[in-house]
Amino acid sequence: MSNGTGRNRQHHMVTSADVAREAGVARSTVSRCLSGDSRISEATRIRVVETAERLGYQINKIARSMNTRKSDLIGLVTSGLFDPFRVEFLHHLIAAIQRIGCRPLVIDVSDPDRMASSMLHLLQYQIAGVIVTSGSPPPEIGQNFLRRNVPVVLANRAGLLAGADVINSDNEAGGRMAANALLECGKRRLAFLNSQNSTYSGRARGDAFVTAIAPALARGEVTFRPVFCNTSDYDGGYRAAFDILKGPDAPDAIFCSKDHIALGLLDAARFDLGLRVPEDLAVIGFDDIEAAGQRAYRLTTIRQSAAELAKLSIERLQSRIDNPDEPDCRVSLPVELMRRDTV
Repeated sequence: MSNGTGRNRQHHMVTSADVAREAGVARSTVSRCLSGDSRISEATRIRVVETAERLGYQINKIARSMNTRKSDLIGLVTSGLFDPFRVEFLHHLIAAIQRIGCRPLVIDVSDPDRMASSMLHLLQYQIAGVIVTSGSPPPEIGQNFLRRNVPVVLANRAGLLAGADVINSDNEAGGRMAANALLECGKRRLAFLNSQNSTYSGRARGDAFVTAIAPALARGEVTFRPVFCNTSDYDGGYRAAFDILKGPDAPDAIFCSKDHIALGLLDAARFDLGLRVPEDLAVIGFDDIEAAGQRAYRLTTIRQSAAELAKLSIERLQSRIDNPDEPDCRVSLPVELMRRDTV
């Protein structure tokens, strides 16, 4: 009999009531101490925390989220994890979320038709906030979050959701930088390579590029044509090269909507089509992924900082969690032209 009682004691899960009894305080005081309530005296807080640690008490976060209608989970909506920049961005987002004492809950919305249902599932977890890095949530879904006081941050997305914060790299400035760099080096047959199913960021970069070369186009100094690849990855850029870079009117300079596409284009141009880079063909990318700076490519590109983009996104989300009535805002992150060997 005594052995059975011993086993029961050994496997007893310590509760907040146990901590309260041992520390000589009310159960509600335990909860307030462990949640950081500033109204609790320092002496009481220390006694309760030390008691909880000695007894091995673990906060039941599931129960707490049911009581407070809010958890320590941050929803991350993403897709296309084949994209090196997006993987790097997600890495920095997860690290930033953990630094503020929260946990990431990642959902993949590679299928845009399932985005609405996937995002609604997040609400079942009483998430504290959500960051959308892929696609744009349908307005009715986004409003569903905002009505529940769940702040939404759109990162490198179109700002189509009233009440959501928007954190974007300066795609327009990047497009102008690429245009000016190609014009300065004397290239005359210009092109912009983007995927058929482009993102908001890709379209913004291309539009700014065209606007920047418009005066030279009007004077007849350059020609321009938009060109497309079927997929927004290395293979897409590689395959597109065989259609784009043939004939006497082939471009002598191409601005690619992202580095991953540019790397595939470069390999096809140099190794399969025998073009000299940058003499026959100049190439500029966008992102500055790790491979872009490696010796095999030395790609001239527009650098956007994944780490800074993640930092600003989390800072803005935390600010809205702490102050729900703050007005929504748009933040534009500066970009930089990285001059290397392909221009």
